[in-house]
Amino acid sequence: MDAFREHETGEVTSENSVIDRSLVSSLLRPASKTHPPTEEQLHPWCVGYSQTFDVPLLRIWDQRSGSRPDANTCLMSRAPRQRLDTAESRRAFLATHIDHSNWTPTPFISFTTSATAVTDLADMRENRKRGAQHLTAIDPNIRLAAGLPILDFSAEANYYNIADPYGKSNQYCKDHYLCLWEVSGREIVRQWDWDDLAVHWNWYDEIVMPAFRKFRSEFVSKSLRNESSDLSTAIGKLSRQLAISQRQNTLKADGVSYKQFIQPRLSLCWRFGQPK
Repeated sequence: MDAFREHETGEVTSENSVIDRSLVSSLLRPASKTHPPTEEQLHPWCVGYSQTFDVPLLRIWDQRSGSRPDANTCLMSRAPRQRLDTAESRRAFLATHIDHSNWTPTPFISFTTSATAVTDLADMRENRKRGAQHLTAIDPNIRLAAGLPILDFSAEANYYNIADPYGKSNQYCKDHYLCLWEVSGREIVRQWDWDDLAVHWNWYDEIVMPAFRKFRSEFVSKSLRNESSDLSTAIGKLSRQLAISQRQNTLKADGVSYKQFIQPRLSLCWRFGQPK
């Protein structure tokens, strides 16, 4: 989970541009007209409607990791606006990302759903004296709802026939997921110092999962409140429009235009300093 790289060509769009569904679509489809089918048509990386998760995605990182949270808790890949619109580019970046000896930047950020994989990687880094480790958990469903892709590395390695540089039948790809380009702060459930978690034998079930469920519950509640507020606003606006329409119909039946009806009243309001 420590490879974050990219090829030197193909960069488009400013790194300051906001990653959203529209930008995702533009980066996964050819910039110029090409004869169909495109790679995105043959093998879509855009978010599918059936893709959901019931667990968080986990990332263990340290100061030597290629992608670390910034001041806004955003994680950027090392190629944050790299195009992925051809089979060749996708295959090349996947092959680079799986090879830890190759630190060419890629547009991927690695995560796992496996607590065991996190513990094993943290232990390996401790043996290599890499310093303090940290764990970031994200809610993948918030990411998917925003139209931001998450790839199953194992499935993609099989599809693009990516050779395992370690000779372990791509076991490295098991439970391994790739977030494309960047991860925003709103997706992050929480971050922990690994030493604080590691002292708890059942850290995943007792600490991480409760935090994930709380985060998800609060997000859903907030979304419902926003939807209710938006609905109330829409209903109020519609009611006012219907009232005006009904008044216009009544005046029309009486042979009076709405402008003829409203203008004297507006003039009267302005005369008495009470514009409405």
